[in-house]
Order: sequence, then C-alpha cells, then structure tokens
Amino acid sequence: MVNNLISCREACKEYQKAVQDLSYRLLELIALTLELPAKRFNGFFKDSTSFIRLNHYPPCPSPDLALGVGRHKDAGALTVLAQDDVGGLDVKRKSNGEWVRVKPIRNSYIVNVGDIIQVHMLQYTINKIFYPKCIASVNN
Repeated sequence: MVNNLISCREACKEYQKAVQDLSYRLLELIALTLELPAKRFNGFFKDSTSFIRLNHYPPCPSPDLALGVGRHKDAGALTVLAQDDVGGLDVKRKSNGEWVRVKPIRNSYIVNVGDIIQVHMLQYTINKIFYPKCIASVNN
C-alpha cells in the first residue's frame, strides 16, 4: 500500500512539472503574441503556487443532472485540463451567452486563459493603443 502511494506521489510530481513547463511555454507564446519579450511573464510566477486536481467523472447517463465542479471563472493565469473520452466541460460563448459542450478529444489538453492573463492583456492592449510611449518604457 505504501509503495503504491509513493508511486502515485512521484507520478503526480512528474506530471505537475511537465504541466508547469508547458504553462511557461504557453506564457512565452502569449507574450510574443503581444509583441513582448518571450520571458516577460515568467518573473510574475517565480514563487507562485500551482494546484493539481485529480477529478474523474465517469460517464453519466443524464449529464444535465450531474453537479460536477459547477460554473466558475478561472482566477489564475492558465488552467490546463487533460481530456478523456467522457468530457463534460461547458464554455460560455461571449457572443450570445449560450453554454456549449466542448467535444472531448482523448489524449489532448484544453487550456483556459484565466483572469490574470486576460486582465493583463486587456491593460496592455489599451495602453498600447492610447499610451504607446508608456508601454515602450515599461517593457525595457
């Protein structure tokens, strides 16, 4: 029993490290998209806390009656969701407020951009449009 727990712990640590590396790479791509240096966001997450949740939802004959995690916004920077055959993620369309089920693709990931990145991107976009001189000095 103890060996199984140790193996599970080691597997979770390896998985967490791999997802963290992926997340830093995604942050670099976001920065480059905003015409910032690739590592621009890395310092903000140097001493941050990451969470790993191991949620498993078996197939449900009536998914509309299942509770699951519930509607929420991701407050962090990025959420990386491993997919399986079951799925269950719904996303809300900005255009009409309709909730849409995301079709699961086995052995893939869904990346949700959380509030921290969305707010920073919005602030950067506004500053870039209205205050280009300020942005140039901030990014040096």
